[in-house]
This record gives sequence, C-alpha cells and structure tokens, in this order.
Amino acid sequence: MEHQQAKREDPDWVKMAAQAHIHYGVPGMEQVSAERRQTPDGLELDLYTPPAAKGATPCVILIHGGPIPANLLTSPKNWELFRCYGRLLAASGLSAIMFDHQFYGPEQARLALSDIQRVVGYVHEHGQEFNIDVERLCLWAFSGGGILLSPFLRQTSATIRCLVAYYAALDASVAEFSPLAQISASAETLPAILVARAGLDTPAYNEAADRFIQQALKQNAELDVLNHANGQHGFDVRDDNERTRDILERTVDFIRINLAGRT
Repeated sequence: MEHQQAKREDPDWVKMAAQAHIHYGVPGMEQVSAERRQTPDGLELDLYTPPAAKGATPCVILIHGGPIPANLLTSPKNWELFRCYGRLLAASGLSAIMFDHQFYGPEQARLALSDIQRVVGYVHEHGQEFNIDVERLCLWAFSGGGILLSPFLRQTSATIRCLVAYYAALDASVAEFSPLAQISASAETLPAILVARAGLDTPAYNEAADRFIQQALKQNAELDVLNHANGQHGFDVRDDNERTRDILERTVDFIRINLAGRT
C-alpha cells in the first residue's frame, strides 16, 4: 500500500496573516486594487496608487517580517494583511509598494537587504512612469523585518524621508543588521523615525526597542514613539480596539507629514 504524501500547509501564523484584516480603515479603500510590476531582474512588486491621484504621489515601501519559510503557499505580498496596508495607504493619498524579500534565515539577511535595495533603485529609476514622486519615500518594516532598516540608518538618502518600525526587531548580534548599532554609529542626518511598540510583545523585542529609542533620543533624532501598552505582537490585526486604530491613524499622519513637499 502506497503511503499518502502529507498535505502541505502554511504555518498557522501565516494562515492568520494571509486572511487577517487590519483594525482600521478609511473611505475609498474598496476602490483600490494592486497593479503588478516587475523589476528588470524579475522581482515582482504590487503597486497601490490613489484612485484619484493628480500628479506624482509619495510612496511607502512595505517590508514584511522574517525569517519566513522559503516555500510558503501564500507569500507575504499576497497576505490580506499587506493588501489592507496597500489599500489604506492609497486611499490616504499615498502610493504603496509590497514585495517578497528573501529573508528565510539569518544567513539570508544580506540577500533580503539586496532585495530592498533593488526595489528602492527600481522606484528611483522608474517611479515617474507610474506617478511616484521619487524624492519622497518611506520604508515601513514589520516584526523581524525591522533589522532590514539598518542600512538606511547608516547611509543618508535625500529621497528616503522617514522610517516606520512596527513591533520590530531593532537590534541584532551582527552590527551590520542591527538598527541600534547603525544609529549609534551614524554621524549623518537621520530620517524621521516612528517606532510602534507592543507592550505585551516578547521582552527581547521590547528591550531592543527601548535601547533603540534611548539612542535615537541621545542623538536628537526626529522620533515618534507610539506605545500600545496592552498590545500584542501584531496588534494591528490581533487587537481590535481604539488604541490600535489611534496608532494606525497617527502612523499614516506621520508619513503624510514627513513626505509632504518636494526637496
């Protein structure tokens, strides 16, 4: 008798993210859909644009967490979590880009960073073709993807105006991938930074976030901290309450303010 092959499934946390909606919305989100783009070297991007945009709009590049399994049935780009973020940002007057990076394990962190650099480079080179203001960009990282903000705290870019870190990993044992180490070593002008902290997150995440916040203040960075005292890791989809909605609304406001105007 032949053995039946085990049914392949995504982990439960992936299933949740693939189906979960964020606990916040604005009018017009239902009118937004993603447009598939591809970089010259084959990296697929989902582009969300404001339905009634007139002229070039600022852009938010979303960076999912990690490490993640390499063979997911539903990749982060197709999770409802990030589709919600794309629609939210577009309905708020901002373009948004979502993509899958290759952070499958600690040894792939550098590969994931190269994916982000490829996306930023593609936007710089081709953004005007689809009405993105390439001088007004924001990077928004979630969870373990926080370490991938590291080079943008080390290298000043006139086009990347702000960084957002949601319940994010902000320190690592390897300095190259530690936002804390990079901000500590930076002598350059830093972009504006928003850190959303989940009070019920693991101690390792919160202790690293607290050290990062203290160092950013020490360097007089333009820093906003939003603490969800009773929030869980992933509070945007796990905690349906007014504090979650307040943090999401204030985050969008932070991005819009810091991406306002042209250089």
